[in-house]
Amino acid sequence: MKVLDVLNYDECENLTKINKAFIKKEEIVDEISLCTYSYRLASYSDFINNRGSRNVRGITFRSDTKELLALPLHKFWNLNENPAVSSEILKNKQILRVTEKYDGSLIYFYLLNGILHAKTKMNCYAEQADWAMNIVKSNSNLESAIVFAINNNYTPIFEFISPRNKIVITYTKEELRFIGMRNMKDGSYSFENIFDVPSVDYFSIDSLESVINKVKNYSGHEGFVITFSDYDMVKIKTEEYCNLHHLRDNIFNENILANAILYEKLDDIKSVFEHDDNLLNYMIDFEKLVVDKYNSIVFSAEKFFIDNKNLIRKDFAIAARKFLGPIEFNLAMNLYVNGNIDEEKFKFKFINEKMWRWKPMIPELMGADRVYNHDTDWLDFIVHKAVVV
Repeated sequence: MKVLDVLNYDECENLTKINKAFIKKEEIVDEISLCTYSYRLASYSDFINNRGSRNVRGITFRSDTKELLALPLHKFWNLNENPAVSSEILKNKQILRVTEKYDGSLIYFYLLNGILHAKTKMNCYAEQADWAMNIVKSNSNLESAIVFAINNNYTPIFEFISPRNKIVITYTKEELRFIGMRNMKDGSYSFENIFDVPSVDYFSIDSLESVINKVKNYSGHEGFVITFSDYDMVKIKTEEYCNLHHLRDNIFNENILANAILYEKLDDIKSVFEHDDNLLNYMIDFEKLVVDKYNSIVFSAEKFFIDNKNLIRKDFAIAARKFLGPIEFNLAMNLYVNGNIDEEKFKFKFINEKMWRWKPMIPELMGADRVYNHDTDWLDFIVHKAVVV
């Protein structure tokens, strides 16, 4: 899995035909067809079994001439994600540099008929690429340096970070951070910053163990990228970031979100997505659904217990089964027998059975074909019905 093996147009095309994990996207830019090659849900074995495939990660060609236009970063993994990046294998490799892993968008540049363009890994028309070009167009020194690098067969690669491009980490300033350049002839890297923008932050750390120790307390950041002397790389992310990113990936998993609501963690989550109005509104609506249903069930059980706690156990149970749904019945019996509700146990059951969707039936109270409404029908029961002992 050599990092510097760069495939040509025909080799990329062939890879997409023999392995479904590798894909091609065609786009028209300035009336010229461009092909970008990358991967989708590729496994570790897909990369180790196909020479040069680690560089099929946004590599871009002209379709008509098969000219290589842009060569971004090669594919690299998180520490211990697979056998090639285990701590045991990497611990003795020589470290070239340790840099900040930014939570932004990778942007790289290419020339097409003398016109400078920006793109992301799979999109020549991404809004992040447009925003990056706006930065470049406002800085003539930066633009000249990028054109100079491309004319010398290098692809300049940057991280675009911005408050309007938030993924997990919040940034207060919109900017391009220089990551490095790749030689389009031999795949090698150059990290000399000839551009009029800051580089990604560097750290004076010379051992894998030291990076692992530092990342444990690196709050508010995504993590680090280690580049080794052979130009291979590995990512080490903070536990905090991984937890937050996992949440974003699973934000539409109702169980995960309900858990956060019931254990009062939703406010922290809302702050992470404070700039995403659609997602924020979804969470607010779902929070109301979960909280209302949970409180309504508990309230019904508690109210029934308060009004009937002086009954003997048999009569209490008969009345509770007659006038409560099965969940409220169980909670009311817990209150009668133990004096409290085991909320940990109930929360677990509430989440795993998705009780916010439930509409329990209470035939004796409402009639066999009517759904019991916790919010209104309980009061009707209190006013119009009495438990007959």
